[in-house]
Amino acid sequence: MTKHDAVHSFIKKKIDELTEQTLGFNYSSEEVGQIAITTDFSDRVIKKYFKGAEKAYGFTITLIRPYSTDLDSLNLECMNFVQSFMDWIDEQNRKKNFPDFGENCQIKKMENLQNMPNLSGINPKEGLARYQIQCRIIYFDKEDK
Repeated sequence: MTKHDAVHSFIKKKIDELTEQTLGFNYSSEEVGQIAITTDFSDRVIKKYFKGAEKAYGFTITLIRPYSTDLDSLNLECMNFVQSFMDWIDEQNRKKNFPDFGENCQIKKMENLQNMPNLSGINPKEGLARYQIQCRIIYFDKEDK
C-alpha cells in the first residue's frame, strides 16, 4: 500500500461516517457533497539523519457545499461543517490515530496548516462553494539513508 492509498483509506473512513458520497482523489466535481483529496507533496525531506529522514506528506481536502446569496444561515452552517472536519483532524492527531505508512515509517503528527477552512471559490449561479483544508503528515522514514 502506498502513502496515497493509506491517506485515502484513512480519510474515507470519516467520509463514510458523514455521507454516502464517494471520496475523490486528485479530482473534485462541481457537485454538492463532493469531497476529494488532492496531493500537494509526498516524501518531502525536512531533515536527514544518519538512520533515516524526517519527511512530510501534504494534502488538501476539498469539500463542495451549498452556497447562499441570501441573508440566511446556510453559509455559516457549511463553514461549521467543514470546520468540524478540521477539528476531527486535530482530534486524530491528539489520539495519535494516523494512516498506516508501513513499518519503516513512524508518523510524528498530522496537522491542519491553517486555523479555519479556506473558502477557495464560490459559484453563486449554481449555489456552490468550494472549501479547502490543507494538511500535512510529518513522519520519520527509516529507509531513507
